Amino acid sequence: MIPVDPQRLTISRLRRTLAWFICRRPRGMVAAAIQYGHLRVQITQGYAGTYASGFPDDLAFERWLTRLEDLQDADRRLKAGEHVSGPAAGAYRSRVSGGARKFAGRVLRTGAEARHVMANPSLQIYPGNGMTCVFAASTARCELEPSLDDARVTPDTEGCHPACGNICRTEENIDELRAEAVELRVKVSDEVSPPIRWERERRRLVHLDRLINEHERGRPGGDTQ
Repeated sequence: MIPVDPQRLTISRLRRTLAWFICRRPRGMVAAAIQYGHLRVQITQGYAGTYASGFPDDLAFERWLTRLEDLQDADRRLKAGEHVSGPAAGAYRSRVSGGARKFAGRVLRTGAEARHVMANPSLQIYPGNGMTCVFAASTARCELEPSLDDARVTPDTEGCHPACGNICRTEENIDELRAEAVELRVKVSDEVSPPIRWERERRRLVHLDRLINEHERGRPGGDTQ
């Protein structure tokens, strides 16, 4: 049973719950717009009324908290010896280790402060499917997406260019690639698969195997041949 709420239920608490799901679930803003039947995500962003309602500030705080949680998790994994590969591996390690120290104990009092701090380079790390983007707009090769609450841009992690120099791969990313490779091996072994589909999946499997092998060879003490 859900326990009796000791505090009075208010609209502001519902806004904070909505902001939590928007920031912590894939495509959260789009999902929220679908949930509430809104035609545009801008309507969802103003769900609680005007900007004075506080909902944009709730979003800003949740984005800040989510990014800090991700940064702390990444810092713990690095300290535990996690191996990171890819062209942006060095930048990833630098941002994670520096950011974990920089923002420890930081107190934010307004949504404007949260949005300002979010522009810090140390927080520009975006997990994707099988990769992590250590974002730098000047070198990004994806189609940049406008942020929902200010003029900054964010990477399109679903349209990531494989040759982008902002890419790195953590152990979690490599596990995702291994899982995809297992599925592709089954499809490639299908003798009745259409030739065009078979060739596409075979090429993708070769690419994944190369990324996984490069990651393993880069481990300390690993095979560098």
